[in-house]
Amino acid sequence: MSKLHRKVALVIGNQSYSKRPLTNSVNDANDLADALRTIGFEVTLGADCTHKKMANLIDNFADKIEDQDLVMFYFAGHGFQYKEQNYLLPVDADEKITREANIKFNSVNAQETLEMFDDASKFRGAKSSGSGLHTMITPGGTLVQFACAPGRLAADGGGQDRNGLYTKHLLKQIVVPNQHIDLIFSSVGAEVYKESKGKQMPYRVSSIMIAENIYLNPIDANSKSTPAPKTVNIVT
Repeated sequence: MSKLHRKVALVIGNQSYSKRPLTNSVNDANDLADALRTIGFEVTLGADCTHKKMANLIDNFADKIEDQDLVMFYFAGHGFQYKEQNYLLPVDADEKITREANIKFNSVNAQETLEMFDDASKFRGAKSSGSGLHTMITPGGTLVQFACAPGRLAADGGGQDRNGLYTKHLLKQIVVPNQHIDLIFSSVGAEVYKESKGKQMPYRVSSIMIAENIYLNPIDANSKSTPAPKTVNIVT
């Protein structure tokens, strides 16, 4: 019988940017953290993180990852691409990034973060502003999903909405019992595309090569979460 693997998540929501504040990123992070806890995830949560706080959260979380963990990293906030690399922005980025040379020292490189988590498992991406995000190279056993297509921008939600469009549908799908991980994220993408009338199309790439089903919310002995050793699933 397959054993249940530990499920751990790092969830970060940044919105209090001085120049381009967002509306729903902290709600998105809080609500996803609550949903993940209901399906058995151990969650580390960060809200409105400075660069120092964000880097420390990522480093400490990476240190705790164990072999065969199923790991989820979720970031809601501003992100941008520069020289074919994706960067996730802390809330103090507007003050610190005043020239190109500041970028790598005052933002978080998404590719490097993904590689830090390469001994475990999963990532959901920024509702980005600016130039959007670039396609990413995924280590083996990784699933990456952007809230929108590379180079495009994602909706943060309207004035009456508690959550951004992508997270709204992620919250609905991620708790569905006995749903295979690929179906969860393809369903999210389909619902976002439908509600936005084709204006927002989530982009997903997967290098998961496991001949077993992976469930985030198994509810019986036949639906075990079974990532292989050193499996990483990153949803963005």
